[in-house]
Amino acid sequence: MSSAALQRPADRQWLTLTLVLVSNSLPVAGVVVLGWRAAEILVLYWIEVVVMVAAYSVAALFAKQPVVLKDREFYIVGYGRREEIDEDNWSGEPEPMDRLKSVFPDAVESRLPPVYRRNFPVVGRSLAVVLFLAILWGYLTNTLSNPVTALRSPTVILGSLLVCTSQLAELRREYFVPRTYEDWSAYMTVEAAQRVVAFYIMLAIVVVPVTIIGLLVLGLILDLVFGGLVIPDAAGGASGLDLSVFAPVVVFSAGKAVVDWSRRAVGIRTDADGLAGWFTPENPHLREWEQERR
Repeated sequence: MSSAALQRPADRQWLTLTLVLVSNSLPVAGVVVLGWRAAEILVLYWIEVVVMVAAYSVAALFAKQPVVLKDREFYIVGYGRREEIDEDNWSGEPEPMDRLKSVFPDAVESRLPPVYRRNFPVVGRSLAVVLFLAILWGYLTNTLSNPVTALRSPTVILGSLLVCTSQLAELRREYFVPRTYEDWSAYMTVEAAQRVVAFYIMLAIVVVPVTIIGLLVLGLILDLVFGGLVIPDAAGGASGLDLSVFAPVVVFSAGKAVVDWSRRAVGIRTDADGLAGWFTPENPHLREWEQERR
């Protein structure tokens, strides 16, 4: 193999690492440099989740394989362990929707894979996750001073565009370019996004309370040791940083960066191991070479 051929994967690894570091250090930089508060940070993450769910939902319409629910460990929103599917609907070759492609220009239409009619109900049911996102937005509205103002901030908009561009580039590179949609079902495609969202939620539930409790304990220890030492505001010191925002953002961003790096370095493959393996959907439609490896 030529040195140029070996250099290309190495270059992609560095590009992937750079994108991960930039996208995940953005919230930290926003707090330190731009003075972002909880409103800006949560709105940024909320936009990232919305774009991920929407992008993978659209991508699921192109998935070719039938849905198989038997013996799954992860069930997407709208489906359960006792769910039964219509075998007649998922047997045989899928029916493409030619009318939908006819609305695009010829240059775009020639590059698009077929959209399959039977995938729409799967995507429609999975979009019940939108209810969760709406509840989350309502929570932000009630608990934060003004998330709408944060949404209008030019820096938040720019940060959201950078994060969303990274998400869409990953979807293109891992799903459309290698034609993963030919080996996945609509269920699997939606599952790939919902696994990541579920992990983000679990990480946030653990990180934020533990970090804030840790700050309170640290404050008590410092008070006992130094006695009467006054730390301005939320332990921000002379820099004026609000540690109740900064510390959870740093910890959450670090955990998210590790996850993003493991996912993007390995790719959305069904044979991935370790941490990255949890973020790849269960695929009952294994390729022959994957079956041989197992």
